[in-house]
Amino acid sequence: MKISKEKLLNITTAHEPEFVEAIDLLVDDINANQEINMFGIIAFMHQLHNRINVREKIHKFSRSQYKYMPDPAAPIIVTGLPRSGTTFLFDILCNDTDNRSPLYWEITRPLPCLEKGSWQESLRIFATDAELRFARLVVPMLDAMHKLRALSPEECEQYNTVTAKSVVYIYMSHLPNYKKFLMETDFTNVFEWHKKFFQILELSGRPKNWLFKDPSHIEHIPEILKIYPKARFVHIFRDPIKSITSTCSLTEKLWNGLCNQIDRQLIGKQTIEFWENAILKNNEGRTLLDSTTNLDIDYADFIKDPIATMENIYDFIDKPFEESIKNKMESYIKNHKKHKHGKHRYELKDYGLTEEIIGDRIASKWQIN
Repeated sequence: MKISKEKLLNITTAHEPEFVEAIDLLVDDINANQEINMFGIIAFMHQLHNRINVREKIHKFSRSQYKYMPDPAAPIIVTGLPRSGTTFLFDILCNDTDNRSPLYWEITRPLPCLEKGSWQESLRIFATDAELRFARLVVPMLDAMHKLRALSPEECEQYNTVTAKSVVYIYMSHLPNYKKFLMETDFTNVFEWHKKFFQILELSGRPKNWLFKDPSHIEHIPEILKIYPKARFVHIFRDPIKSITSTCSLTEKLWNGLCNQIDRQLIGKQTIEFWENAILKNNEGRTLLDSTTNLDIDYADFIKDPIATMENIYDFIDKPFEESIKNKMESYIKNHKKHKHGKHRYELKDYGLTEEIIGDRIASKWQIN
């Protein structure tokens, strides 16, 4: 079964050259990969059809309603290497209602705009949860790696798939030409679409600030600042030996559900290549930031005392850390059980990696200021 580029492009009238180029490379790599199984092809087809449909709806809506769409509220952006505590940090911050993040169902089904609490909204939530239940059947360890629910706040990288330029796809299978393209291409147009999405969400209410989270944001600081000039970044730093190896394990589990055979050595090589490149870009991008726009957090300190870390973040964003917010966060932390959905197991040697390789190519370049 092959995916048709022509049919995908016919779904939308928003044919930017960057989008067409990305679709060409992505679909060519998918169709050339003989190891993608039936579930994998279905997953790619569903993802691409859904995201391009969303792209078309947003394109039409933003063209007709643009004058009613102010710039989004300034975002706080949580980022760092994958598997380095970004999700836990993000989830704690979401306990403050002033920190608005997109819910998973809003990313997959944002339009047409609906009244909060309507039966149509409930139907979209139900449909999104049904899709996620199927995903957990295909990838049984999904909850142990990254818990997804329709009503859960979610990282905004999921939205970037409407541009066909997203790391989401390289976590689904081996796509060598597409991966190289992602490592080299400019993401300004991605964040232009990103902005449209958050402008639409703001039509139902403007938050004090948006809360974005995704590891891949480390490599796109210049592009983000073009679109969100008032953005503030929170970088979290964990021992790369643990975060990189855990990333390899996550990739393996996802590929295992969508491919007939997987090559662990290939996963290790791809992971090192991609994130070494991302770190080099981050080191350049961070020169555009200062103490008012960036805060570095040590993972070990964060895990030891999450509330102290929250106090530092609230000082950084110049917002009072009110007792009611602190209490909600403390309750969340107390009830957050590690490995509640199964332990995520991995070993360095499984992926052809050594501490020396990670130290030389990742750890030496990824250091807290």
